[in-house]
Amino acid sequence: MKINVILITYNHAAYIRQTLESILMQKTVNDVEIIVADDCSTDNTMSIIKEYEDNSPFTFTYLPKAHNTGYIKNYQQAFAACTGEYVAIMEGDDYWLEPNHLQNHIDHLESHSECSMSYNRHIRLFADQNRQEIFDWTADKDYELVTTEQLATGNRIGNLSCCVFRGKYINTLDAKLFDMEIADWMLGMYMGQFGPLMYLKEVTTAYRIHDSGQWSGMSEGEQSIRVIELINEYDKYFDYKYTEAFTKHKQRLEILLYGDKSIKGRIKSITPEFIRRIYRKI
Repeated sequence: MKINVILITYNHAAYIRQTLESILMQKTVNDVEIIVADDCSTDNTMSIIKEYEDNSPFTFTYLPKAHNTGYIKNYQQAFAACTGEYVAIMEGDDYWLEPNHLQNHIDHLESHSECSMSYNRHIRLFADQNRQEIFDWTADKDYELVTTEQLATGNRIGNLSCCVFRGKYINTLDAKLFDMEIADWMLGMYMGQFGPLMYLKEVTTAYRIHDSGQWSGMSEGEQSIRVIELINEYDKYFDYKYTEAFTKHKQRLEILLYGDKSIKGRIKSITPEFIRRIYRKI
């Protein structure tokens, strides 16, 4: 069996060694191909990656790139290059914690053919605040099944580096997805059209959150506003099948933006007029 590990990088020289070492330590009975999708880094990210190739038990495949294409198109090219039965993702500033990370996902998916993908609990490392957090676990077994409707009420995934997809669904990804801003949340909801997602209890991924991150560099208010915009796009994409669930999520964001004075005071650049403009798009 073949596993593709998509390695998404852009100027990750400060983190990429730990990332690579966490991939190369994986113990699995399957063939692993690392698909390097670097978006024309201007630092030495690529030279560091090539240092590790010679001593790797896994195959490296480098995607050609003449110019920077951006996060979404970089993913689109990487997904198109996948030929394995399973596709795992590693972003260049994250890392896996345990050598059984990949095999744990494969074992669960092999025993649950109805599931379209899996994702695991992860440590959220707030690099600029020197703190970390892990989501609580309330289920009475080592996994939980999650549907698209449940995801529409809020992102229960939170990080692409903790995701493993069935290759047959990656091979048929709708091209329209890449006309939107997509990451773990939208991909999870899309995969939920083929079967439930399997949420694994074991904590095997570290998600590094820092001010230079594309999402984590935004303020809480800016993130909330952006999620509202995305909900409107995603609701339309799914032909309003999950409008009720999406609406519940937006209502919570409204409370965040208007109901909590301590937060409201920190998002001075977001005006009521701007928010009303967004809601007129619904």
